Amino acid sequence: MKKLFKEIFKKRHPYAPVAFLGRKAVEGSMGCKVIKTKKLYKIIQAEQANS
Repeated sequence: MKKLFKEIFKKRHPYAPVAFLGRKAVEGSMGCKVIKTKKLYKIIQAEQANS
C-alpha cells in the first residue's frame, strides 16, 4: 500500500488526495466541507467586499 501511494504522489501532477480518497469520505473523517478553490475565492472576495 505504501508503495502504491509513493508511485501515485510522486508524479509531476499527482491526484488530489480528496479526489483519490473520495469527497464524502474526507468530509466525514475530517468533519469539514470540501468545496472547489474557485468557489472558495468567490466567498472570500464577497466577505472582503462586505467588510
